[in-house]
Order: sequence, then C-alpha cells, then structure tokens
Amino acid sequence: MKVSVLVPVYGVEGYIAKCVMTLMEQTYEDVEYIFVNDCTPDASIERLREVVARYPERKSQVRIIDHEQNLGSGAVRQTALDAATGDAVIFVDSDDYVDPLMIERLVEEMHHSGATIVDGGFATVTNGDIANMQMPLQVSDKGYLKIILCQNVDSNRIWGRLIKKSLFTDNDIRFVQGIDYGEDFSVLPRLLINAQRSVVDQCLYFYLNDNPQSYTNNITTRNAISFFKAQELIGTFMASHEHWKEYSFAMQIGWVNVWRFARRFKVPKKLVEEYFTQRSTHVVTHCLERMFRCDKMPNKAINFIYLVTRRFYLTFAGR
Repeated sequence: MKVSVLVPVYGVEGYIAKCVMTLMEQTYEDVEYIFVNDCTPDASIERLREVVARYPERKSQVRIIDHEQNLGSGAVRQTALDAATGDAVIFVDSDDYVDPLMIERLVEEMHHSGATIVDGGFATVTNGDIANMQMPLQVSDKGYLKIILCQNVDSNRIWGRLIKKSLFTDNDIRFVQGIDYGEDFSVLPRLLINAQRSVVDQCLYFYLNDNPQSYTNNITTRNAISFFKAQELIGTFMASHEHWKEYSFAMQIGWVNVWRFARRFKVPKKLVEEYFTQRSTHVVTHCLERMFRCDKMPNKAINFIYLVTRRFYLTFAGR
C-alpha cells in the first residue's frame, strides 16, 4: 500500500525541521511526501529543503507544491489531496511531529481490519512538554460519528488518521477554500458516514499547541465566519442524508454548540445568523439554543445544562 503524507506549510520556520525529520525517518518505505507552500512569509521552505537534503534516500519521494497566492488551510489540504497518488493519505501539520512507527502501525491495522479510516493516539505538547495523551475512542462506527457531531467530546482532527483516498474520491468529498478554521470538521463527518473505522491503541502523533501562528490560537472574526461556514456545510449535508433521523439529535447538539461558541467569543448574533442558518427542531436543543442566545442567562448555568444534556445523550445513544 502506497501512502501519501500531506503537509501544509505556512509560518512554521521554528517547527518544520523537527516535523520533516520525523517524517523522513518513518520505518515504512512505500511513501510519498507532498508539501504545499501556501506563500509562507518566512524561511519554512528553506528549513524544509535543508532537512530533506540530509535524507538522500527519501529525496525522490518528496514533492513541494507552491501556491501562487495564499489560499488558506482548506485550499492547501485540497491541493495536497489532489496531488496524492497513494492508496491512502495521512495529513500531518508542519508544526507537529510524529512517531517513526506511525505509518507502519496504521498501515498494519488497515490491512488487518479492512478499515477505511485508522486512528492512532496523539499527545498534546506545550513548550516541549507532553501535556496530555489521548488514545482513540473504541466505539462503534455509528457511535463515533454521533460523538463527532456533538462536538468537543473527541477531537474532530483530520491529521494523524490514515484514510483510504477512495473515501474522498468515491464520495466527492473535498475541502472548501475559505473554510480555514473548522476545515477538519467540514470533512470528517462526511468521511465517517461512509467509512469503516479502526484504531491503534498507541500514541503516534504529537500535536503542538504553542505555535502563535496556528488557527486554533487566533479566534478572529474571519475565523469565526469560517467556523460557521463549516457548521452550515455539515448541517446541510446531514439534514439531507438518508440516515438523518438516526443522527439528528447529535447534529442538533452540535448546532447548539455554534451558539455556545458565539457566546464564548462574543460574536454578534447577526454575524452568526448571516452564515449559519440551521435551527434546532427538538424541544431540548431548541431550548438550549435559546438559552445561549439570551444575554440575561448566566453562562455557567447554561453550560452546565448543555454538558449534562450532551453526556446523558451520549450515554444512551447506542455507542
């Protein structure tokens, strides 16, 4: 099985060397590395080339694609995906790093299980220290999709998962240019509803959360709009899906989370409504949504009710 490793590059001059080193030192051989330069303003590409030069046996497996203008992380992921020639793909962010056994372990599990998505564990790294380690949830495929739709229970990351490329191409699943915050969520549920998932109970990916250039560290108006667009895209997709009824309550808990997000980051209601049109129809989620939209309601009280509701649902949702 050929694996395409897809890596966006922007503003990671201080991080990319370690990332590339761990990719070049993978024990798995049948790999291609696709780096997409989204007009990075620093020396990230120079650092990338310097590291690749130290691994001449890997040089022929490396491709660097340059965008002519900055298009954002959603477009970068799609550029890399379009260029991939592997049977399976794995996204790696260029300010993170990975275990040398990552690809080998994930491929072994994909062969053994017949799964089309394989998850490994990951650790969060802050200032060089591992802050916490998260092993992949071992639940049914339907249960896992419900968890992702509810949001903030398990990471909706696209990185660190080995994914059959045919899942994207056969189901016409693409990243959307302009959705750069929430771009992973805009794709993952569409993959999961068509996938068979398996896991490797081993920490294989190391996620750095201290890069100030990261989208997750910059909640701007632009990023908020991107988040709402991602939620709208998945809401529209799920509401029109043949299995909508089975996932509707989980999806509507996710819609409530949009208003929770807006309240947390003080996003004007008019801006939310401009980009997010989904409305809860279940009495419970409808009430929760109205609570988050009401400025007079105490935030701690609403959050408590919301979290209890979500936990109760997931406990009895047939996970």
